[in-house]
Amino acid sequence: MAIPFRVTRTRQLTHAGLVLSRRKRHSPFLWALAGGLAAAALATTGFMAFAREGESVRELAHARSELHTLNKALNESQLQARMTEARAKELERQVDGLNQRLREMEDELAFFRKAQDSKR
Repeated sequence: MAIPFRVTRTRQLTHAGLVLSRRKRHSPFLWALAGGLAAAALATTGFMAFAREGESVRELAHARSELHTLNKALNESQLQARMTEARAKELERQVDGLNQRLREMEDELAFFRKAQDSKR
């Protein structure tokens, strides 16, 4: 079964006015301004990032130099502490030796005194 089309309705569709509007385009000036602002923002961000990085590199170099100096001073102090400890041990050993020699001499002196007293 065929559907009969009415002529009037079809005609109304074809005679309807179709208004085409032109696309709204932003002017080249606005695009240039937006690009310029974006470029300025990128340049500022990059400058700030590299400026901070430059400062941190300088700070790191200074810290490394200071660390090297402090390590050198620490090594010298440790060496001096070891030398002082070794010197103290050596002096203690010498004192022990002298104390032993003193006891031996005192024993000899006591022996000679007894021998002299027994002769009298």
